[in-house]
Amino acid sequence: MPEHRVPKTAREFQDQAFARNHGLISIDEQDAVGRAVVAIPGLGGVGGQHLISLVRTGFRHFRLAEPDTFELVNTNRQFGASTVSLGRSKLEIMSAHARAINPHVVLQPFPAGVTPENLDAFLRGADVVVDSLDFFAFDIRRKLFMRARELGVPVITAGPLGFSTAVLVFSPGGMSFDEYFDIREGMSEEECFLRFAMGLSPKGMHFRYIDRSRVSLQRRKGPSSYIACQLCAGVASMEAVRLVLGRPGVRPVPAYMQFDPYLNAFRSGKLLKGNRNPLQRLKLAVATKFLLGKDGRRGHQAPPRPADNGAFPLSYEGFRYLAAAAAAAPSGDNAQPWRFRTLPTGLAVHMVPEADTSFFNVRQIATLIACGAAAENAALAAGTLGFGAKVELPEKIGPDNLVATVCLSEGGAEDPLADVIWERCTNRRLYKRKVVSDGILDRLRVEVEAFGCRLHVVKGEKLKSLAKVVFQADRIRTEHRGLHEHFNSMVRFTDAETLEKLDGLPLKNLYGGAAGEAFLKLTRDWERMRLANALGFGRIVASHSAKGIVNSGAACLLTVPGMGWGDFISGGRALQRCWLKLTDLGLAMQPMTAVTLFRLRWILDGQEGFEMKHRDMLHDLWPKFDGHFPEFDFRREGQVMLFRIGYGRPIEYGTWRKAVEAAMRE
Repeated sequence: MPEHRVPKTAREFQDQAFARNHGLISIDEQDAVGRAVVAIPGLGGVGGQHLISLVRTGFRHFRLAEPDTFELVNTNRQFGASTVSLGRSKLEIMSAHARAINPHVVLQPFPAGVTPENLDAFLRGADVVVDSLDFFAFDIRRKLFMRARELGVPVITAGPLGFSTAVLVFSPGGMSFDEYFDIREGMSEEECFLRFAMGLSPKGMHFRYIDRSRVSLQRRKGPSSYIACQLCAGVASMEAVRLVLGRPGVRPVPAYMQFDPYLNAFRSGKLLKGNRNPLQRLKLAVATKFLLGKDGRRGHQAPPRPADNGAFPLSYEGFRYLAAAAAAAPSGDNAQPWRFRTLPTGLAVHMVPEADTSFFNVRQIATLIACGAAAENAALAAGTLGFGAKVELPEKIGPDNLVATVCLSEGGAEDPLADVIWERCTNRRLYKRKVVSDGILDRLRVEVEAFGCRLHVVKGEKLKSLAKVVFQADRIRTEHRGLHEHFNSMVRFTDAETLEKLDGLPLKNLYGGAAGEAFLKLTRDWERMRLANALGFGRIVASHSAKGIVNSGAACLLTVPGMGWGDFISGGRALQRCWLKLTDLGLAMQPMTAVTLFRLRWILDGQEGFEMKHRDMLHDLWPKFDGHFPEFDFRREGQVMLFRIGYGRPIEYGTWRKAVEAAMRE
């Protein structure tokens, strides 16, 4: 085989390595490309692709800015992301890739990323900037564009949108960044993000197929693809060649273009006046409603993440963050039946039995489930602070009602589910009648089986017969005075009451519609509800629950191997993992607790708590309920929860949590 020699000089290497460019680029033009200085302010999704594309085009001089390391979540779109590069510097990895292609590249590194302090050093003397900052790094992007304009440096920005690329070129003598995107002082970050996205792609072709429920400007997330990043690099490299060589065809803003291979479509034009264009302003108003309005969910929000780095001692803010995450867990009627105590290396979870004494909470099982979910949340949140976490249970529940301890250790990895602790919610809307796939159900089973629990699933036509069972159980619930009065004591009928108590269920959170809300207000008093039941109107509530089962993708019963208190703590942890996984996958969930809690009371405490007519109904109901879950032994195993899952619109009204300090005990 012939010997392959790498030329020792940059010119000799260029003449051989980029010989196939000739005919598209002359030798003199290739020399000009090799002399040009390109500034790339990020080496992530598009930045890494930009670098590789430009190096293979023959560019040799680069300013590279990137402070981050590779994470597993980068794998789907970032050139340098691999199992080998996990945790390693993006700047170092991508610099090595560039040198492996052309050992004569000249790289000036900016390991702190682009900052206001180094902006001049990054831009001065550059021939072109190829924007590759993270979509949400808006403030520094704006500063970069403004300073580049002042220094006479053109900027290319190519955004990966869905499977498409949208490209804009900002020339020093054309419209400025603020003029084109219509950015003004005092705007919120979310407004700026939206204006940037809408100005980048005035036609918004990708919105035809993107799942908008996976887009959240407030939570700084959205779908991305390697296909789009590759397209961005190709188009941006072409524009860089035009600018450096003075080739015709450069079309600065307000000109735009977008190519979407998924739609086999190309759109280009001029957005006169930028985002101030009257039609564009109308589009912005609509987009604001759909992309910002849904994110403004009322209810508890994520607290600021403290600066703990996985080393003891954990700060007070760190303990407070863990407690806030724990309190974000679900509980029956949002009773929040827990207290948290700080330990030198952990967080203790105590149940508060008096917080929920309802008929449903037989032997405090609902409280135990809630405390298990709270402990799991705290353990997940510990990972975001750099700590490892293990949940330990006491040998028995003592007078102090300690039920779990979240024990921390130095050094831990962040679990992806920690990000959705603050997004998880009960969604009582009707869902699409779209069957949940076996692939998703298998993922849920993996989560619950880690705790020794099982997930039993009903879907398809069998949902109709299960809906009849749920209807009968919820009918009993509306006819039971104790349950009716407890439920109404937990409904917060006004905003003032909601914000005063910060627990329970805001009326709007129930999603009963105007008629349902009027009915709930009218029947708050038991005598009125008793009359409504006698006239048959009480069945409306039960019908709504049954309709919810039918309008879903599946119904699931989560079970534990025994009836001990520790089984239900573990069941609560498994339930929370399952719920968070559903949230992460973009699915909605609603507990359907009446039938399972009635069944537990029937098994553990007998029939005495039920009226005679309800005993007869339940005698007939149990075989029908049990028949939907043939693999479950109702006498020996414990039921954690029946819930429905599916694809539904996000809710606008969530629940609240009491101040963290109210739940913390020294």
